[in-house]
Amino acid sequence: MKATVAILYAESRYTPWKENIDFDTVHSFALALQEHYEILVVHMMQPCDELADLLRQADYVVNLCYGFENYNQAEVASWLDANEINHLSSCGEAQLLAQDKKAVEELLLEKGVRTPISLVQPSAISTGSYIQKPRFGGCHRGIEIMDAEEAKLRLEMGLDSDILLQPYLIGREFSVGVIPKADGNGYEVLPPVEIVPFPARDVFIAGSAFGTTQRDFHPQLTDEMLRDLQAAAVMSHNTFGLHYMSRVDVREYMGSMYILDINTMPNMHPRKSLIPAILQEHGTELSELLRRFIALNDQVRLTNGRLEGLTAMEVPSNFE
Repeated sequence: MKATVAILYAESRYTPWKENIDFDTVHSFALALQEHYEILVVHMMQPCDELADLLRQADYVVNLCYGFENYNQAEVASWLDANEINHLSSCGEAQLLAQDKKAVEELLLEKGVRTPISLVQPSAISTGSYIQKPRFGGCHRGIEIMDAEEAKLRLEMGLDSDILLQPYLIGREFSVGVIPKADGNGYEVLPPVEIVPFPARDVFIAGSAFGTTQRDFHPQLTDEMLRDLQAAAVMSHNTFGLHYMSRVDVREYMGSMYILDINTMPNMHPRKSLIPAILQEHGTELSELLRRFIALNDQVRLTNGRLEGLTAMEVPSNFE
Protein backbone atom coordinates (compact mmCIF):
# COMPACT_ATOMS: atom_id res chain seq x y z
CA MET A 1 0.00 0.00 0.00
CA LYS A 2 1.34 3.40 -0.99
CA ALA A 3 2.02 6.04 1.64
CA THR A 4 -0.04 9.23 1.36
CA VAL A 5 1.53 12.63 0.75
CA ALA A 6 -0.61 15.73 1.22
CA ILE A 7 0.39 18.89 -0.65
CA LEU A 8 -0.69 21.85 1.46
CA TYR A 9 -0.77 25.17 -0.36
CA ALA A 10 -2.47 28.53 -0.66
CA GLU A 11 -2.62 30.39 -3.95
CA SER A 12 -0.55 33.54 -4.18
CA ARG A 13 -3.52 35.87 -3.81
CA TYR A 14 -4.26 34.41 -0.37
CA THR A 15 -0.73 34.80 1.01
CA PRO A 16 0.51 37.92 2.83
CA TRP A 17 3.26 38.76 0.32
CA LYS A 18 1.71 37.20 -2.81
CA GLU A 19 4.36 34.53 -3.39
CA ASN A 20 4.60 32.62 -6.67
CA ILE A 21 2.27 29.74 -5.76
CA ASP A 22 -0.28 28.59 -8.29
CA PHE A 23 -1.54 25.50 -10.11
CA ASP A 24 1.82 25.01 -11.85
CA THR A 25 3.65 24.70 -8.53
CA VAL A 26 1.19 22.20 -7.09
CA HIS A 27 1.01 20.26 -10.37
CA SER A 28 4.79 19.92 -10.57
CA PHE A 29 4.87 18.44 -7.05
CA ALA A 30 1.98 16.08 -7.76
CA LEU A 31 3.72 14.82 -10.90
CA ALA A 32 6.96 14.31 -8.99
CA LEU A 33 5.22 12.25 -6.29
CA GLN A 34 2.51 10.34 -8.14
CA GLU A 35 4.55 7.28 -9.10
CA HIS A 36 5.28 6.23 -5.53
CA TYR A 37 2.65 7.91 -3.35
CA GLU A 38 -1.05 8.56 -3.05
CA ILE A 39 -1.54 12.31 -3.47
CA LEU A 40 -3.89 14.52 -1.49
CA VAL A 41 -4.00 18.18 -2.56
CA VAL A 42 -5.23 20.49 0.21
CA HIS A 43 -5.80 24.21 -0.20
CA MET A 44 -5.21 26.02 3.08
CA MET A 45 -8.32 27.36 4.73
CA GLN A 46 -8.60 29.12 8.06
CA PRO A 47 -6.58 26.83 10.37
CA CYS A 48 -9.04 24.69 12.33
CA ASP A 49 -9.43 21.27 13.95
CA GLU A 50 -11.11 19.78 10.86
CA LEU A 51 -8.18 20.80 8.63
CA ALA A 52 -5.69 19.43 11.15
CA ASP A 53 -7.57 16.11 11.26
CA LEU A 54 -7.45 15.88 7.47
CA LEU A 55 -3.71 16.58 7.30
CA ARG A 56 -2.92 14.08 10.05
CA GLN A 57 -4.36 11.36 7.83
CA ALA A 58 -1.40 11.80 5.49
CA ASP A 59 1.93 10.11 6.15
CA TYR A 60 3.77 13.24 5.00
CA VAL A 61 2.72 16.83 4.32
CA VAL A 62 4.62 18.85 1.73
CA ASN A 63 4.27 22.39 3.00
CA LEU A 64 3.84 24.86 0.14
CA CYS A 65 1.76 27.21 2.27
CA TYR A 66 3.54 30.56 2.45
CA GLY A 67 0.85 31.97 4.68
CA PHE A 68 -2.89 32.46 4.48
CA GLU A 69 -4.52 35.88 4.83
CA ASN A 70 -3.23 37.16 8.21
CA TYR A 71 -1.06 34.10 8.87
CA ASN A 72 2.50 34.24 7.56
CA GLN A 73 4.48 31.12 6.62
CA ALA A 74 6.15 30.85 10.04
CA GLU A 75 2.76 30.99 11.78
CA VAL A 76 1.41 28.29 9.46
CA ALA A 77 4.41 26.09 10.32
CA SER A 78 3.84 26.76 14.02
CA TRP A 79 0.21 25.67 13.63
CA LEU A 80 1.35 22.48 11.89
CA ASP A 81 3.81 21.84 14.74
CA ALA A 82 1.19 22.46 17.41
CA ASN A 83 -1.17 19.97 15.76
CA GLU A 84 1.55 17.31 15.41
CA ILE A 85 1.31 17.25 11.62
CA ASN A 86 4.30 15.60 9.94
CA HIS A 87 5.26 18.42 7.57
CA LEU A 88 8.38 18.60 5.42
CA SER A 89 9.48 22.14 6.26
CA SER A 90 11.39 23.91 9.01
CA CYS A 91 9.63 24.15 12.33
CA GLY A 92 7.66 27.28 13.15
CA GLU A 93 10.05 28.37 15.90
CA ALA A 94 13.03 28.42 13.53
CA GLN A 95 11.05 30.24 10.85
CA LEU A 96 9.75 32.84 13.29
CA LEU A 97 13.30 33.66 14.33
CA ALA A 98 14.68 33.79 10.78
CA GLN A 99 11.90 36.04 9.44
CA ASP A 100 12.85 38.77 11.94
CA LYS A 101 15.61 40.59 10.05
CA LYS A 102 16.73 42.49 13.14
CA ALA A 103 17.03 39.30 15.19
CA VAL A 104 18.96 37.67 12.33
CA GLU A 105 21.32 40.63 12.18
CA GLU A 106 21.96 40.57 15.92
CA LEU A 107 22.53 36.81 16.05
CA LEU A 108 24.91 36.82 13.09
CA LEU A 109 26.90 39.74 14.51
CA GLU A 110 27.05 37.97 17.87
CA LYS A 111 28.68 35.02 16.11
CA GLY A 112 31.17 37.26 14.33
CA VAL A 113 29.50 36.91 10.93
CA ARG A 114 29.42 39.89 8.59
CA THR A 115 26.00 41.31 7.72
CA PRO A 116 24.81 44.87 6.99
CA ILE A 117 24.30 46.77 10.25
CA SER A 118 21.11 48.74 10.84
CA LEU A 119 21.70 52.43 11.56
CA VAL A 120 19.92 54.43 14.25
CA GLN A 121 21.89 57.68 14.48
CA PRO A 122 22.02 60.30 11.69
CA SER A 123 25.72 60.75 12.47
CA ALA A 124 26.32 57.21 11.14
CA ILE A 125 25.34 58.37 7.64
CA SER A 126 28.27 59.40 5.45
CA THR A 127 28.28 58.86 1.68
CA GLY A 128 27.00 56.24 -0.71
CA SER A 129 23.63 54.55 -1.02
CA TYR A 130 21.32 53.20 1.67
CA ILE A 131 18.51 50.66 1.76
CA GLN A 132 15.35 50.81 3.83
CA LYS A 133 13.37 47.61 4.34
CA PRO A 134 10.68 46.18 6.61
CA ARG A 135 11.89 44.22 9.62
CA PHE A 136 9.38 41.51 8.72
CA GLY A 137 8.24 40.53 5.25
CA GLY A 138 9.50 39.00 2.07
CA CYS A 139 9.57 38.99 -1.73
CA HIS A 140 11.53 42.29 -1.71
CA ARG A 141 8.38 44.24 -0.87
CA GLY A 142 8.60 47.57 0.93
CA ILE A 143 12.24 48.14 -0.05
CA GLU A 144 13.53 51.63 -0.86
CA ILE A 145 17.01 52.66 -1.96
CA MET A 146 18.16 56.22 -1.38
CA ASP A 147 21.17 58.53 -1.19
CA ALA A 148 22.90 59.64 1.99
CA GLU A 149 20.97 62.91 2.29
CA GLU A 150 17.60 61.16 2.22
CA ALA A 151 18.79 58.45 4.60
CA LYS A 152 19.99 61.02 7.13
CA LEU A 153 16.71 62.91 6.90
CA ARG A 154 14.70 59.76 7.62
CA LEU A 155 16.76 58.96 10.69
CA GLU A 156 16.37 62.53 11.93
CA MET A 157 12.60 62.23 11.54
CA GLY A 158 12.60 58.87 13.30
CA LEU A 159 11.94 55.44 11.84
CA ASP A 160 9.22 53.07 12.90
CA SER A 161 10.52 50.15 14.98
CA ASP A 162 9.54 47.76 12.19
CA ILE A 163 11.72 49.55 9.62
CA LEU A 164 15.45 48.96 9.13
CA LEU A 165 17.88 51.34 7.42
CA GLN A 166 21.23 49.92 6.34
CA PRO A 167 24.13 50.80 4.06
CA TYR A 168 23.58 49.49 0.55
CA LEU A 169 26.54 47.24 -0.29
CA ILE A 170 27.76 47.51 -3.87
CA GLY A 171 29.14 44.22 -5.15
CA ARG A 172 28.38 40.80 -6.56
CA GLU A 173 25.42 38.88 -5.15
CA PHE A 174 25.04 35.13 -4.78
CA SER A 175 22.39 32.73 -3.61
CA VAL A 176 23.28 29.36 -2.08
CA GLY A 177 20.83 26.57 -1.32
CA VAL A 178 20.92 23.67 1.13
CA ILE A 179 19.10 20.36 0.59
CA PRO A 180 19.22 16.90 2.22
CA LYS A 181 21.90 14.41 1.25
CA ALA A 182 20.91 11.58 -1.08
CA ASP A 183 20.78 9.06 1.79
CA GLY A 184 18.60 11.34 3.92
CA ASN A 185 21.25 11.59 6.64
CA GLY A 186 22.20 15.25 6.86
CA TYR A 187 22.55 18.01 4.29
CA GLU A 188 24.61 19.23 1.37
CA VAL A 189 25.25 22.65 -0.17
CA LEU A 190 24.13 23.34 -3.73
CA PRO A 191 26.44 25.14 -6.20
CA PRO A 192 26.13 28.95 -5.83
CA VAL A 193 24.24 30.97 -8.42
CA GLU A 194 25.13 34.61 -9.10
CA ILE A 195 22.41 37.25 -9.45
CA VAL A 196 23.62 39.51 -12.24
CA PRO A 197 22.01 42.91 -13.01
CA PHE A 198 21.13 43.36 -16.67
CA PRO A 199 22.00 45.86 -17.93
CA ALA A 200 25.04 46.18 -15.67
CA ARG A 201 24.62 48.63 -12.78
CA ASP A 202 25.66 49.08 -9.16
CA VAL A 203 22.23 49.20 -7.52
CA PHE A 204 20.05 46.13 -7.99
CA ILE A 205 17.82 43.74 -6.07
CA ALA A 206 17.20 40.12 -7.09
CA GLY A 207 14.04 39.96 -9.20
CA SER A 208 12.55 42.79 -11.21
CA ALA A 209 11.40 45.34 -8.62
CA PHE A 210 14.50 47.48 -9.27
CA GLY A 211 15.16 46.45 -12.86
CA THR A 212 15.86 43.10 -14.42
CA THR A 213 18.47 40.62 -13.22
CA GLN A 214 19.80 37.40 -14.71
CA ARG A 215 21.05 34.18 -13.16
CA ASP A 216 24.55 32.84 -13.78
CA PHE A 217 24.57 29.18 -12.72
CA HIS A 218 28.28 28.82 -13.34
CA PRO A 219 29.85 32.01 -11.93
CA GLN A 220 33.58 32.64 -11.98
CA LEU A 221 34.72 32.00 -8.40
CA THR A 222 38.04 31.47 -6.71
CA ASP A 223 38.37 28.47 -4.40
CA GLU A 224 38.29 30.87 -1.44
CA MET A 225 35.08 32.54 -2.62
CA LEU A 226 33.40 29.17 -3.13
CA ARG A 227 34.41 28.07 0.36
CA ASP A 228 33.13 31.33 1.83
CA LEU A 229 29.76 30.99 0.09
CA GLN A 230 29.42 27.41 1.26
CA ALA A 231 30.28 28.54 4.77
CA ALA A 232 27.52 31.15 4.62
CA ALA A 233 24.98 28.45 3.79
CA VAL A 234 26.29 26.14 6.52
CA MET A 235 26.28 28.82 9.20
CA SER A 236 22.81 30.03 8.33
CA HIS A 237 21.25 26.58 8.15
CA ASN A 238 22.80 25.38 11.40
CA THR A 239 22.55 28.59 13.41
CA PHE A 240 18.82 28.93 12.88
CA GLY A 241 18.02 25.24 13.22
CA LEU A 242 16.56 24.88 9.73
CA HIS A 243 15.39 21.63 8.15
CA TYR A 244 14.78 20.14 4.71
CA MET A 245 15.78 23.15 2.63
CA SER A 246 17.02 26.71 2.95
CA ARG A 247 18.68 29.41 0.87
CA VAL A 248 20.97 32.25 1.87
CA ASP A 249 21.60 35.44 -0.12
CA VAL A 250 25.13 36.80 0.13
CA ARG A 251 26.71 40.03 -1.16
CA GLU A 252 30.45 40.32 -1.77
CA TYR A 253 31.58 43.77 -0.69
CA MET A 254 35.19 45.00 -0.81
CA GLY A 255 36.52 41.44 -0.70
CA SER A 256 34.32 40.25 2.19
CA MET A 257 31.08 38.28 2.23
CA TYR A 258 27.97 39.67 3.91
CA ILE A 259 24.83 37.63 4.58
CA LEU A 260 21.81 39.59 3.34
CA ASP A 261 18.88 37.27 3.88
CA ILE A 262 18.00 33.75 5.04
CA ASN A 263 15.13 32.00 3.31
CA THR A 264 13.63 29.22 5.42
CA MET A 265 11.13 28.12 2.74
CA PRO A 266 12.52 29.01 -0.70
CA ASN A 267 9.77 29.37 -3.28
CA MET A 268 9.31 26.36 -5.56
CA HIS A 269 7.53 27.62 -8.67
CA PRO A 270 8.84 25.38 -11.50
CA ARG A 271 9.72 28.27 -13.83
CA LYS A 272 10.06 31.41 -11.72
CA SER A 273 11.86 30.22 -8.59
CA LEU A 274 15.56 29.82 -7.90
CA ILE A 275 15.89 26.44 -6.17
CA PRO A 276 14.05 24.51 -8.93
CA ALA A 277 16.23 26.28 -11.51
CA ILE A 278 19.45 25.35 -9.67
CA LEU A 279 18.33 21.73 -9.37
CA GLN A 280 17.46 21.55 -13.04
CA GLU A 281 20.75 23.15 -14.07
CA HIS A 282 22.70 20.55 -12.11
CA GLY A 283 20.60 17.54 -13.10
CA THR A 284 18.52 16.90 -9.98
CA GLU A 285 14.82 16.21 -10.55
CA LEU A 286 12.12 17.51 -8.23
CA SER A 287 11.14 13.88 -7.58
CA GLU A 288 14.66 13.25 -6.24
CA LEU A 289 14.49 16.30 -3.96
CA LEU A 290 11.17 15.13 -2.52
CA ARG A 291 12.54 11.61 -2.10
CA ARG A 292 15.35 13.15 -0.05
CA PHE A 293 12.87 15.15 2.04
CA ILE A 294 10.99 11.98 2.92
CA ALA A 295 14.19 9.98 3.55
CA LEU A 296 15.39 12.70 5.90
CA ASN A 297 12.00 12.76 7.66
CA ASP A 298 12.13 8.99 8.11
CA GLN A 299 15.66 9.25 9.46
CA VAL A 300 14.63 11.90 11.99
CA ARG A 301 11.79 9.74 13.26
CA LEU A 302 14.00 6.64 13.45
CA THR A 303 16.62 8.47 15.50
CA ASN A 304 14.13 10.40 17.67
CA GLY A 305 15.26 13.70 16.22
CA ARG A 306 19.01 13.06 16.17
CA LEU A 307 20.36 13.94 12.76
CA GLU A 308 23.78 14.64 11.30
CA GLY A 309 24.03 18.32 10.40
CA LEU A 310 26.06 20.02 7.73
CA THR A 311 29.76 19.39 7.87
CA ALA A 312 31.31 21.87 10.27
CA MET A 313 33.32 24.52 8.46
CA GLU A 314 35.76 26.99 9.90
CA VAL A 315 34.42 30.53 9.65
CA PRO A 316 36.67 32.20 7.04
CA SER A 317 38.49 35.34 8.00
CA ASN A 318 36.40 37.63 5.80
CA PHE A 319 33.24 36.64 7.67
CA GLU A 320 34.71 37.58 11.03
